[in-house]
Amino acid sequence: MITPYYARPTQEGLFQWYATVASENPDLPIVVYNVPSRTAVDIAPETIARLRRRFGNVVGVKETTRDFEHFSRVLHQCGRDILVWSGIELLCLPLLALGGVGFVSAVANLAPAAVAQMFDLWTAGEQEKARELHFALHPLVDVIFTETNPAPAKWVLQQAGLLGSAHVRPPLAGVSEAGQRRITELLHVGAPALTPPLTDLVAP
Repeated sequence: MITPYYARPTQEGLFQWYATVASENPDLPIVVYNVPSRTAVDIAPETIARLRRRFGNVVGVKETTRDFEHFSRVLHQCGRDILVWSGIELLCLPLLALGGVGFVSAVANLAPAAVAQMFDLWTAGEQEKARELHFALHPLVDVIFTETNPAPAKWVLQQAGLLGSAHVRPPLAGVSEAGQRRITELLHVGAPALTPPLTDLVAP
């Protein structure tokens, strides 16, 4: 459940917002979705901890913040049993080291096998191999955010024949010609992490 956008509520307002949903849906597990870059409000670790203590059905949080200290404080204040996912691509692997349970990955739309393998390697204790995949995914992460997500991902998947259209709803716009050129360059750099049919886009 995403934090309310535009209104910029206080932490008390955020608490009341989630408390209402949690109390009215006691059998529904709730995952708080913190994404301040899109909502203009950041739910504080203290507020998540307060919700966690009050409502047993507030089970986790998807953290889409680049403030890695924030991740650590959530886990510290809420307890290790809270489920924390990363929504920031380049913090997916580091979060596992703190005790996060996984990640909600946009780049997995382009390289699902590599993203899944990175997770599996880490959980199997193969940290160095997991780190190699983490760094191999960097160019594909840059593809995703060449322009506003999800337009770049949809354009790539359409080019690969996996989507019938790269259409995005207004006010988003399709990827510009300059963006397409940049994406193509990045796909070539990130080719080792791709699998068919996306590898056909970077064939010599």
